[in-house]
Amino acid sequence: MVTDFFQSPDPVAHTVLWKSIIGLCIVLFATFVGVEVRIGNEDEEH
Repeated sequence: MVTDFFQSPDPVAHTVLWKSIIGLCIVLFATFVGVEVRIGNEDEEH
């Protein structure tokens, strides 16, 4: 594991990194929920 990556003297870099990771997780979660809802609606129509 590269320890130099996590020892950045700029704490803002960590904040941006974590916000990006959390945002990506939210987008992926919303995408999966949207797919489930769409599949559920198609099942009700038939």
